[in-house]
Amino acid sequence: MAIERSIIAAAVLLALDVAFSGSVLNSMIFCPIWFLVSLLKNAVQRPGWRLALVRIAIPALTLRIVLANNAFQLRIARANARRIVAACEAYHAANGKFPTDLHELVPQYMPSVPVAKHCLAWGRFIYSSSDSERPLLFWHVVPPHGRSIYDFETRRWSYLD
Repeated sequence: MAIERSIIAAAVLLALDVAFSGSVLNSMIFCPIWFLVSLLKNAVQRPGWRLALVRIAIPALTLRIVLANNAFQLRIARANARRIVAACEAYHAANGKFPTDLHELVPQYMPSVPVAKHCLAWGRFIYSSSDSERPLLFWHVVPPHGRSIYDFETRRWSYLD
C-alpha cells in the first residue's frame, strides 16, 4: 500500500532530522518534493478523497514536526549557550583567564556542561581556548557546516556556513 511507504519515509526523515542531527536539512529538501509528487499522484490516479488527503498530509505533517523540533532545539541551544557564556565570564572575572575546558566550570559555575541540542550527533557545544588563541564557543545549527560561534574577546555571536 502506498501509505505504508509514506509512513516509512516519514519515519526515516524523522530519524535523520529529529533523532540524529537535530536539524531540518533533509526534510527541507525532501518534504516539498514529496508533497508535490503526492499532489501529482493524486491528480493522475484519482483515488478517493481520504487517500488523497492522507498522501498530501504525511509530508506536510512530517515537515511540521521537524520544524517544531528544530525551533525547540534552537531555544534549548541558545539558552544553554547563554549559560555557558555567563559561566565563562564569571570564571574569567575570578581567575583572570578563560577556562581551557568547559569542565573546569563544573561545579562552581554551573552544575554540569549542558548539551546544545538533544540528538545523537552534532548536539554538543565545542569550546576552544588556549594561551595562544582567543576563546570561542560554537555549536552546529545546521550540521555539518552551519555553526553559531561566540567570540569571547568581541563578545559577539556570528554564524559560519
